[in-house]
Amino acid sequence: MQLEQDHFLDIINNYRYERKYTVSSKVPIKELISLVKSNTGFFREVYYKRQINNIYFDSEAFKFYFDNVDGVADRQKVRIRWYGNTFEEISKPKLEIKIKKGLVGDKWTYNLSPFVLNNGFSGNVYKDILKNSNLPLPILEMVRHLKPTLLNSYSRQYFLSADEKFRITLDYDILYRKIDLKINNFNKFPQPDENNVVELKYGLEDDQSANIISNQFPFRMSKNSKYVNGVNNFQTFPE
Repeated sequence: MQLEQDHFLDIINNYRYERKYTVSSKVPIKELISLVKSNTGFFREVYYKRQINNIYFDSEAFKFYFDNVDGVADRQKVRIRWYGNTFEEISKPKLEIKIKKGLVGDKWTYNLSPFVLNNGFSGNVYKDILKNSNLPLPILEMVRHLKPTLLNSYSRQYFLSADEKFRITLDYDILYRKIDLKINNFNKFPQPDENNVVELKYGLEDDQSANIISNQFPFRMSKNSKYVNGVNNFQTFPE
Protein backbone atom coordinates (compact mmCIF):
# COMPACT_ATOMS: atom_id res chain seq x y z
CA MET A 1 0.00 0.00 0.00
CA GLN A 2 2.93 2.36 0.56
CA LEU A 3 4.23 4.48 -2.29
CA GLU A 4 7.57 3.72 -3.87
CA GLN A 5 10.45 5.54 -2.14
CA ASP A 6 11.69 7.40 -5.25
CA HIS A 7 8.28 8.94 -5.92
CA PHE A 8 7.95 9.93 -2.27
CA LEU A 9 11.32 11.71 -2.23
CA ASP A 10 10.40 13.76 -5.30
CA ILE A 11 7.60 15.58 -3.48
CA ILE A 12 8.47 15.44 0.20
CA ASN A 13 9.15 19.18 0.50
CA ASN A 14 5.53 20.39 0.25
CA TYR A 15 4.42 19.62 3.78
CA ARG A 16 2.30 22.07 5.77
CA TYR A 17 0.46 22.31 9.07
CA GLU A 18 -3.32 22.01 9.24
CA ARG A 19 -5.14 23.03 12.42
CA LYS A 20 -8.80 21.99 12.47
CA TYR A 21 -11.62 23.33 14.62
CA THR A 22 -15.04 21.70 14.89
CA VAL A 23 -17.93 24.15 15.31
CA SER A 24 -21.59 23.30 15.79
CA SER A 25 -23.64 23.81 12.63
CA LYS A 26 -26.01 25.85 14.80
CA VAL A 27 -23.45 28.68 14.73
CA PRO A 28 -24.41 30.91 11.76
CA ILE A 29 -21.90 30.98 8.91
CA LYS A 30 -22.07 34.78 8.90
CA GLU A 31 -20.81 34.70 12.47
CA LEU A 32 -17.85 32.49 11.51
CA ILE A 33 -17.00 34.74 8.56
CA SER A 34 -17.11 37.80 10.82
CA LEU A 35 -14.82 36.03 13.28
CA VAL A 36 -12.29 35.26 10.54
CA LYS A 37 -12.32 38.79 9.13
CA SER A 38 -11.86 40.37 12.57
CA ASN A 39 -8.69 38.35 13.21
CA THR A 40 -5.48 40.42 13.46
CA GLY A 41 -4.14 38.38 10.54
CA PHE A 42 -6.38 40.63 8.38
CA PHE A 43 -7.98 37.82 6.41
CA ARG A 44 -9.85 38.59 3.20
CA GLU A 45 -12.06 36.26 1.21
CA VAL A 46 -10.36 34.89 -1.89
CA TYR A 47 -11.47 32.79 -4.81
CA TYR A 48 -15.20 32.16 -4.44
CA LYS A 49 -17.57 29.94 -2.53
CA ARG A 50 -17.91 26.53 -4.17
CA GLN A 51 -19.23 23.07 -3.56
CA ILE A 52 -16.65 20.34 -3.09
CA ASN A 53 -17.42 16.68 -3.80
CA ASN A 54 -15.34 13.64 -2.88
CA ILE A 55 -15.39 9.91 -3.41
CA TYR A 56 -13.16 8.33 -0.77
CA PHE A 57 -11.39 5.02 -1.27
CA ASP A 58 -10.03 2.46 1.15
CA SER A 59 -8.86 -1.13 1.36
CA GLU A 60 -11.22 -4.04 2.03
CA ALA A 61 -10.16 -3.88 5.68
CA PHE A 62 -10.65 -0.07 5.88
CA LYS A 63 -6.97 0.50 6.62
CA PHE A 64 -7.08 4.28 6.03
CA TYR A 65 -10.11 4.60 8.30
CA PHE A 66 -8.56 2.65 11.17
CA ASP A 67 -5.18 4.36 10.83
CA ASN A 68 -6.97 7.66 11.41
CA VAL A 69 -9.13 6.39 14.28
CA ASP A 70 -6.12 4.79 15.96
CA GLY A 71 -4.01 7.94 15.58
CA VAL A 72 -1.31 6.35 13.41
CA ALA A 73 1.24 9.11 12.77
CA ASP A 74 2.07 8.16 9.17
CA ARG A 75 -1.13 7.61 7.23
CA GLN A 76 -2.82 8.21 3.87
CA LYS A 77 -6.17 9.18 2.45
CA VAL A 78 -7.26 8.61 -1.16
CA ARG A 79 -10.14 10.40 -2.89
CA ILE A 80 -11.49 11.64 -6.20
CA ARG A 81 -12.43 15.33 -5.93
CA TRP A 82 -14.41 17.69 -8.15
CA TYR A 83 -16.26 20.98 -7.85
CA GLY A 84 -19.84 21.96 -8.64
CA ASN A 85 -22.74 19.54 -9.00
CA THR A 86 -22.33 16.19 -7.29
CA PHE A 87 -23.97 14.06 -9.96
CA GLU A 88 -24.08 13.44 -13.72
CA GLU A 89 -21.08 14.45 -15.90
CA ILE A 90 -17.88 15.06 -13.91
CA SER A 91 -15.70 16.90 -16.40
CA LYS A 92 -12.57 17.72 -14.35
CA PRO A 93 -12.08 15.16 -11.58
CA LYS A 94 -8.82 14.98 -9.66
CA LEU A 95 -7.24 12.09 -7.82
CA GLU A 96 -5.92 13.36 -4.50
CA ILE A 97 -3.67 11.47 -2.12
CA LYS A 98 -3.31 13.10 1.27
CA ILE A 99 -0.22 12.13 3.23
CA LYS A 100 -0.01 12.72 6.97
CA LYS A 101 3.28 12.46 8.85
CA GLY A 102 2.82 13.42 12.46
CA LEU A 103 1.45 16.95 12.68
CA VAL A 104 2.15 17.92 9.08
CA GLY A 105 0.57 16.85 5.82
CA ASP A 106 0.86 17.05 2.06
CA LYS A 107 -1.50 16.53 -0.86
CA TRP A 108 -0.64 15.08 -4.27
CA THR A 109 -3.03 15.75 -7.14
CA TYR A 110 -3.44 14.03 -10.52
CA ASN A 111 -5.85 14.70 -13.38
CA LEU A 112 -8.40 11.99 -14.13
CA SER A 113 -10.53 11.31 -17.18
CA PRO A 114 -14.17 12.53 -17.06
CA PHE A 115 -16.87 10.16 -15.88
CA VAL A 116 -20.56 10.09 -15.01
CA LEU A 117 -21.69 9.67 -11.41
CA ASN A 118 -25.20 8.26 -11.06
CA ASN A 119 -26.85 5.10 -9.72
CA GLY A 120 -25.01 3.16 -12.41
CA PHE A 121 -21.62 3.84 -10.83
CA SER A 122 -19.78 0.53 -10.38
CA GLY A 123 -16.40 -1.12 -10.25
CA ASN A 124 -16.25 -1.05 -14.05
CA VAL A 125 -16.63 2.73 -14.07
CA TYR A 126 -13.79 3.00 -11.57
CA LYS A 127 -11.57 0.74 -13.69
CA ASP A 128 -12.32 2.83 -16.79
CA ILE A 129 -11.40 6.03 -14.94
CA LEU A 130 -8.01 4.60 -14.01
CA LYS A 131 -7.48 3.04 -17.43
CA ASN A 132 -8.18 6.30 -19.27
CA SER A 133 -6.08 8.50 -16.98
CA ASN A 134 -2.34 8.94 -17.38
CA LEU A 135 -1.39 8.19 -13.78
CA PRO A 136 2.22 7.53 -12.68
CA LEU A 137 2.74 3.80 -12.29
CA PRO A 138 3.37 3.85 -8.49
CA ILE A 139 0.16 5.82 -8.00
CA LEU A 140 -1.83 3.51 -10.25
CA GLU A 141 -0.52 0.47 -8.39
CA MET A 142 -1.52 2.05 -5.10
CA VAL A 143 -5.12 2.91 -5.99
CA ARG A 144 -6.29 0.25 -8.42
CA HIS A 145 -7.07 -2.29 -5.68
CA LEU A 146 -8.95 0.17 -3.48
CA LYS A 147 -12.74 0.39 -3.27
CA PRO A 148 -15.05 3.42 -2.92
CA THR A 149 -16.32 3.72 0.65
CA LEU A 150 -17.90 7.18 0.96
CA LEU A 151 -19.35 10.03 -1.11
CA ASN A 152 -19.56 13.46 0.46
CA SER A 153 -20.15 17.09 -0.47
CA TYR A 154 -19.94 20.43 1.29
CA SER A 155 -19.72 24.18 0.72
CA ARG A 156 -16.35 25.90 1.23
CA GLN A 157 -15.24 29.50 1.55
CA TYR A 158 -11.60 30.58 1.45
CA PHE A 159 -9.73 33.34 3.29
CA LEU A 160 -6.11 34.53 2.99
CA SER A 161 -4.11 36.56 5.50
CA ALA A 162 -2.65 39.96 4.57
CA ASP A 163 0.88 38.51 4.49
CA GLU A 164 -0.42 35.56 2.41
CA LYS A 165 1.19 33.05 4.76
CA PHE A 166 -2.03 31.70 6.27
CA ARG A 167 -5.20 30.33 4.73
CA ILE A 168 -8.49 29.64 6.49
CA THR A 169 -11.28 27.55 5.00
CA LEU A 170 -14.85 27.26 6.27
CA ASP A 171 -16.66 24.01 5.42
CA TYR A 172 -20.40 23.70 6.01
CA ASP A 173 -23.55 21.99 4.70
CA ILE A 174 -21.58 18.73 4.93
CA LEU A 175 -23.47 15.72 3.54
CA TYR A 176 -22.54 12.03 3.42
CA ARG A 177 -23.76 9.27 1.10
CA LYS A 178 -22.95 5.58 0.95
CA ILE A 179 -21.20 4.40 -2.24
CA ASP A 180 -20.31 0.90 -3.37
CA LEU A 181 -18.63 -0.93 -6.25
CA LYS A 182 -21.79 -2.89 -7.11
CA ILE A 183 -25.18 -1.35 -6.30
CA ASN A 184 -25.82 2.32 -5.57
CA ASN A 185 -28.89 4.38 -4.81
CA PHE A 186 -27.96 8.02 -4.43
CA ASN A 187 -31.63 9.02 -4.36
CA LYS A 188 -31.74 8.21 -0.66
CA PHE A 189 -31.51 11.17 1.67
CA PRO A 190 -27.88 11.96 2.54
CA GLN A 191 -26.73 12.08 6.15
CA PRO A 192 -25.88 15.62 7.33
CA ASP A 193 -22.96 16.39 9.61
CA GLU A 194 -23.99 18.17 12.81
CA ASN A 195 -20.82 20.28 12.69
CA ASN A 196 -18.96 22.73 10.47
CA VAL A 197 -15.17 22.77 10.12
CA VAL A 198 -12.78 25.71 10.34
CA GLU A 199 -9.26 24.94 9.16
CA LEU A 200 -6.07 27.00 9.40
CA LYS A 201 -3.33 26.02 6.93
CA TYR A 202 0.25 27.30 6.75
CA GLY A 203 3.87 26.39 6.00
CA LEU A 204 6.31 24.69 8.35
CA GLU A 205 8.25 27.90 8.97
CA ASP A 206 5.18 29.76 10.30
CA ASP A 207 4.12 27.48 13.15
CA GLN A 208 4.96 29.94 15.91
CA SER A 209 3.15 32.83 14.24
CA ALA A 210 0.09 30.63 13.77
CA ASN A 211 -0.49 30.69 17.53
CA ILE A 212 -1.30 34.41 17.36
CA ILE A 213 -4.03 33.69 14.83
CA SER A 214 -5.45 30.55 16.42
CA ASN A 215 -5.52 32.00 19.94
CA GLN A 216 -8.18 34.44 18.73
CA PHE A 217 -10.58 31.60 17.89
CA PRO A 218 -13.23 31.01 20.62
CA PHE A 219 -13.13 27.26 20.03
CA ARG A 220 -10.57 24.56 20.61
CA MET A 221 -8.47 22.79 18.06
CA SER A 222 -9.80 19.27 17.57
CA LYS A 223 -9.17 16.17 15.55
CA ASN A 224 -11.71 16.04 12.74
CA SER A 225 -11.92 13.80 9.69
CA LYS A 226 -14.88 14.06 7.32
CA TYR A 227 -13.93 10.62 6.05
CA VAL A 228 -14.13 9.04 9.51
CA ASN A 229 -17.32 10.95 10.33
CA GLY A 230 -18.95 9.81 7.11
CA VAL A 231 -17.93 6.16 7.39
CA ASN A 232 -19.35 6.08 10.90
CA ASN A 233 -22.76 6.85 9.41
CA PHE A 234 -22.83 3.72 7.27
CA GLN A 235 -20.43 1.12 8.63
CA THR A 236 -20.51 -0.94 11.81
CA PHE A 237 -17.26 -2.55 12.89
CA PRO A 238 -16.82 -5.25 15.55
CA GLU A 239 -15.46 -4.12 18.91
